Amino acid sequence: MTRKELKEHLLTHRTDEEAWSFFFEKLSELDPNQGYPPDLSDQEMERIFREKLNQQA
Repeated sequence: MTRKELKEHLLTHRTDEEAWSFFFEKLSELDPNQGYPPDLSDQEMERIFREKLNQQA
């Protein structure tokens, strides 16, 4: 099940205990350092954004 499918399933089956358990199990496995720090400069954010756009092209 993809992340999108799981999200859709949880939204339509809010009482599905097994799905919620799976979600929280996977959530706990995520790296808390993943992502970008909130204090990036405007220039750094623009550089990252342009880099991501260039990867898609």
